[in-house]
Amino acid sequence: MTASTSVRPTPDPGFRPPPPSPPPPPSPEAGRDIPTSIGPTFLAGAAVLTGASALSTPISGHSWVLPLIEVVAVIWLVGVGGRLIRLPTAVTALLQLGGFVIALTSLFTSSGIGGVLPNSAAISEAGTLLSGAWTQIVSSAPPAPSTPELSFLIALAVGSAAFIADFLVAEARSPALVALPLLCLYSVPASIASTMLPWYSFAVPAILYAILLAVTGHRDRRTGVRAGLGLAVNGGAITALATVVALLVASSATDIGTTGRLPHTSGSNGGSIGLSPFASLRGNLKASDPVNVLTATGLKSPDYFRTVALTTWTNNKGWTVGDLNADIPNVNGQLTNSPTALTLSTVTVTPKGYQDRFLPILTGTTAVNGLTDSWNFDATLDTVFRTDKVKPAAYSISVDQSKPSAATLEADSVVSGGDLTATGSLAATVRSTALSVTSGATGAFDKALALQQWFTNSANGFVYSLEVPSGTSGDALVDFLDNKQGYCEQYASAMAIMLRSLNIPARVVIGFTQGVKQADGSYLITSHDAHAWVEVKFQDNGWVRFDPTPPVGGQGGDQGFQQPAPAAPTQSSTTTVPNTTATTANKLDTTTRATRSSAVATQVDVAAVGGGNAASGWVRWVLIVVLALAVLFGLLMLPTALRARRRSRRIGLARAGGPGAAAAAWAEIEDTAIDHGIVPHSSESARVAANRLARRAHLDEDARLRLRSVVVAAEREWYGVGAGPDASPVGSPPGGSDGSSAGSADAPTPLGTTVTLSRPQDAPSGADLAAGVTSMVRGLHEHIPVRLTDRIVPRSMRRSGV
Repeated sequence: MTASTSVRPTPDPGFRPPPPSPPPPPSPEAGRDIPTSIGPTFLAGAAVLTGASALSTPISGHSWVLPLIEVVAVIWLVGVGGRLIRLPTAVTALLQLGGFVIALTSLFTSSGIGGVLPNSAAISEAGTLLSGAWTQIVSSAPPAPSTPELSFLIALAVGSAAFIADFLVAEARSPALVALPLLCLYSVPASIASTMLPWYSFAVPAILYAILLAVTGHRDRRTGVRAGLGLAVNGGAITALATVVALLVASSATDIGTTGRLPHTSGSNGGSIGLSPFASLRGNLKASDPVNVLTATGLKSPDYFRTVALTTWTNNKGWTVGDLNADIPNVNGQLTNSPTALTLSTVTVTPKGYQDRFLPILTGTTAVNGLTDSWNFDATLDTVFRTDKVKPAAYSISVDQSKPSAATLEADSVVSGGDLTATGSLAATVRSTALSVTSGATGAFDKALALQQWFTNSANGFVYSLEVPSGTSGDALVDFLDNKQGYCEQYASAMAIMLRSLNIPARVVIGFTQGVKQADGSYLITSHDAHAWVEVKFQDNGWVRFDPTPPVGGQGGDQGFQQPAPAAPTQSSTTTVPNTTATTANKLDTTTRATRSSAVATQVDVAAVGGGNAASGWVRWVLIVVLALAVLFGLLMLPTALRARRRSRRIGLARAGGPGAAAAAWAEIEDTAIDHGIVPHSSESARVAANRLARRAHLDEDARLRLRSVVVAAEREWYGVGAGPDASPVGSPPGGSDGSSAGSADAPTPLGTTVTLSRPQDAPSGADLAAGVTSMVRGLHEHIPVRLTDRIVPRSMRRSGV
């Protein structure tokens, strides 16, 4: 079949073609190839759009959805239109890109020509949007608010993925590779989201992808059940592979977010007691560089800043915030009717990298001033909140920082029953442990203090660590009490539910510890100060803070009462428990502060303040994932790109005419046949090979005539002879199905035979040669589908060693 075989094929002047056979019946796909790409490209576009639904978790709001749908629809509709009128591939792709740019200009800019066509001002505006999107990415934590800047970036990125998917399906005929842009769409939000992604954001695109493989496999199935089975197996394998890769990529980014991933397969609960972003207690969080959250001036003494209280407990899932009620809407002033005898301090809070829907305030806050509208106060939860995440401007609070004494709390009582003591189906061992620890205590305060000191006393074996060992009980709370290792949220969640098991009303609060006192007397609070603690509700003194987390590096350990009573005896230790009260808060050692990091830190924006605050770790991981996928995609596409370049060069040589044009055309036909799995026969003449290929490609009469012109011209170049019309590969030669039987007139003649062809005809033009190649390429593409592996690395490239 090749021109480089040791026995050079020679034309046979005695060949007489059989009577022309009736032309083959038109293929069911004939004339409908382009229209039938409408369905597959629609499926690809729909898969991309539904894959983008994963962005609904790391982004709050849905203003980005409609523009994205419009952009993807424009790309698809322009592609369909271009193929219906049979424009060249390059022209269709350019029109799609043009429609893409026009859609972005009309949707997101106001300075284009007529508001539609881009100009220099529109390009500058787009640059500003991208810059704003990047600033928002590096200065906010998920979920980020939906802004025009982010909407533009999403439309640009997902629209590009839709364009690539459309091209892979309609032009490259490689629908299986659509898995790559879908993988990108899922991996990024899975890595950065702070909550679980919705199941449909992965399942629906996967289903659409599988349907796409089935539809395109059916469209190209021309070789019977065996080929169809191969397509089905390939499609199923690719779907399974894409699913596994997506899960692995999402699970690898532990520095970015811990609950955006799909649930792990190890254990029923993945070691978590709570739900992010409040008290997820998910283990193995890694500390990142500290980020300045806020500064506070006017504090009489260091104190904790609270953001929200968690009152709802679900066994083996954790603590969540209850219903938020706007008892005081549009807060800007008094929150409570404080007694005139109170001594109030005015504290000014200046947010740095903080952005959230909950406002940091102090316990005992009576008024908040300087807020914009939409901030509301829930008196039950002592929480100032709004419906969307914002970075508040500087504000001031009036606060009573006095604390009740231990003796006062000992004399106080609690009211049992109701939601604040609900425990659900709590494991019996939790209550038995609580009873054992507090066996020597009488009142509610003594029991709470006994539990707090049981956790903080190192003699009892509890250790502060960001590494939370997995357990075997199937209950994360029980595992924590057995392993005695965790961080603030494990301790707070465990103590609160143990108090409830003793009929003591308790809740978990999240916020920040006291931070570090600066030279000017202000306090600087960073992301490493994110913390969780417990509050107990007393009948006369209200909610009082108990911090059960073992203090580390002088940070934490600040209780909401003065001079605790002597340590209550515990089951584990008969020695006096060390006093871990607010006095430790003034002994901050900034060189040994623990790098406290928990799911609570997802509330904190990572602001680039000066040069000291680096971008958050999740940005780095996003870039790594995107870069890795881009490199992988490039490596996968490299052999195909080289093969396309070789084909383009050969067709260009053929179209130019001149010496070597026909040989280049025939070489491309040979390589195309090899790519489609048609094995060359070294004993075949070019005519026999052409006959065989013409039948396999279901060429019509015109295409066979063009193929004949290529063969005749190639023979003339090889042997310097003319070729007559008898040298036609249009009919099927007698003999075997491939026309290669011993008695065939197309059998190769002995080397050195003199060949004389009658009625020499004019050499075909370069356009005829190029048309012969493209007819064969099109026929083989339509009727002999290429396997996925051969699309990625074409067989002719492997054969040639490229």
